Amino acid sequence: MAGKWQLKDHEAEQRLFNRRLIVAASLVTLLFAALVVKLVDLQIYQYEYFSARADGNRLHSQYVPPLRGLIFDRNGELLADNQPIFNLTVVREQVVDMDATLGTLSQLVRITDDDIEQFKNRLRRSRVPYSSVPLRYVLSDAEQAKIAVNEHRLPGVAIEPQFVRSYPLGELTAHAIGYVSEINREELDALAEDERENYGGTNHIGKTGIERTYEELLHGTVGYEIVEKNNRGQIMRRLDRTDPVAGKNLTLHMDAQLQRAAEEALGDYRGAVVAIDPNTGGILAMVSKPAFDPNLFVTGISSRDYGALVTDEINTPLFDRTTNPYPPASTVKPFLGLAGLHSGLVDYTYTIEDPGYFRLPGVSYRWGDYTLRTALGGGHGHTDLMKAIYQSCDTFFYDLGYRMGIDNMHGFMSQFGFGDNFALDVAYARTGVLPSREWKMASRGEPWYPGDTINSSIGQGYMWATPLQLATAAAIIANKGTVVQPRMLKAVEGDAYEPLIEDAVPDVMLSDPDYWRYIEDAMTMVVHRPYGAFRDYGTAYEAIAMPDKDMAYKMAGKSGSAQVVSISQDILKSEDIEVSDLNKDHGLFISFAPAQNHLITPQIAVAVFVENGESGGKVAGPIAKAATDTYLLDILEIDFPALEAAGSDRFITQADD
Repeated sequence: MAGKWQLKDHEAEQRLFNRRLIVAASLVTLLFAALVVKLVDLQIYQYEYFSARADGNRLHSQYVPPLRGLIFDRNGELLADNQPIFNLTVVREQVVDMDATLGTLSQLVRITDDDIEQFKNRLRRSRVPYSSVPLRYVLSDAEQAKIAVNEHRLPGVAIEPQFVRSYPLGELTAHAIGYVSEINREELDALAEDERENYGGTNHIGKTGIERTYEELLHGTVGYEIVEKNNRGQIMRRLDRTDPVAGKNLTLHMDAQLQRAAEEALGDYRGAVVAIDPNTGGILAMVSKPAFDPNLFVTGISSRDYGALVTDEINTPLFDRTTNPYPPASTVKPFLGLAGLHSGLVDYTYTIEDPGYFRLPGVSYRWGDYTLRTALGGGHGHTDLMKAIYQSCDTFFYDLGYRMGIDNMHGFMSQFGFGDNFALDVAYARTGVLPSREWKMASRGEPWYPGDTINSSIGQGYMWATPLQLATAAAIIANKGTVVQPRMLKAVEGDAYEPLIEDAVPDVMLSDPDYWRYIEDAMTMVVHRPYGAFRDYGTAYEAIAMPDKDMAYKMAGKSGSAQVVSISQDILKSEDIEVSDLNKDHGLFISFAPAQNHLITPQIAVAVFVENGESGGKVAGPIAKAATDTYLLDILEIDFPALEAAGSDRFITQADD
């Protein structure tokens, strides 16, 4: 009975427990063995692989951008500086959700659609993993504080310092100095492989002006560093570094004081002023007005600001008037007169009777002189070459040009830089047009006609020249035929560039040296010939050198008025019809000074272009005088009365003419 009522079999239960314990212990032992094997594999056999991955997560190699070289004027005034700013940057690989991150940042600081679009463009061209990409430039202190407070919510987002370009003179030097802006994909692809590597840490490149011309000197050489970052992308420490090499500092021939004076002299006019030192070829001033603020482009110009610049069709502030061509008008007459003397087509005694117009043999059409625009009409009467220059007699040059022919005219004037760009480091300047038979056939598919020669003889028709070319040509006359090629750059890191002097104008130097004196005298009379007989005074005398103007030196000049549209003589003489401002003639003036002075060589040659200024002598001439006054009297501080007193026996006065 006892066995019948037994409820448990303790021995069986013990056996079952022991079996289960053995199975569990075996499983634990196997799992522990597997863990040990895995640890051995990770720590020993795969050590190098996982060590490298760990370092890759915290150690990063990145570029160190070089500091861009500075640009100074001839007196050490800064024209292009580097300014520290703080940027909002993003490391793409450390951001989980880019759209969400951008949305959060937009709630904290101002981020425009332009900022996001440019940021995406930068991401597409970014080549180095874990490199920071700017999202927005120039954060304020308040914006920096907001980002810092919320950095725990923004992995991969940081605030980084950077030096960017700054142009202290703003619009004043916008076209000449140019500007830097963000490098685009096309510019990056155009670089050689070694050059592309040098732009690894740089977002900017020179786009226009000196910044573009001397990009290689200004940019410098990129550096490298290995840094340790935390999981938010913040740099914890720098482990190794190869320092970048800063770009070279450049000194230009430009004089900021003269640049200001020329810009101020232009006043409200649209136009250009170029000034050159004939002795060195140094470009002292290049003013194009209206201009723009180049600082807008450095960190990315907004669509609104850029749209305002490109849609201003009247002022066209992005258009560089110093390096783009216009009809040179009567400013070419001294050069054509010199060609006439050299070729023997005219001499000092050759004269014409000017009725106020010119006719080709067998042609009824009359090419009128500007005197037909006046109520008096009637031409200039008895006129020689000197009077034809200082009174700007079109008829004389119609006759001379016709007899000379376009072939001789083209060959001679090309030696003064017309149809070419003599400037060494203004490669972007256009060459204008010095027309020829071959040029017209190639560009127009038409033969050359005698009427084309007539128009070219007064700088109209197909002839076009830039203010830079006109200043260059004026400097060559000032140098009596010696060509000193214009240049912006004066020194690199203090090492001066020597002037590049070419052979003198070959044809003219074989002629009578007195021709140079004669042309200089004629150009001086443009400014200093006082009122005398009917129409026997200089075209710029009233505006520049009348006794009340108190000139301390003599200036040789030549005025010009370039017709914008063809307008009949009846309309021009009518007092009842008003010509639109945009259809008025352009005013031009070329000059050099001091003139007729054997004690000091000419120190400055100037070309002035005034868009729709009507009169070269009355409008452009005073601008040239204002620039010349500033340079000779205020900058060089030449005491002309003292010079005259010291060398009165050699000092040429108007009475000596």
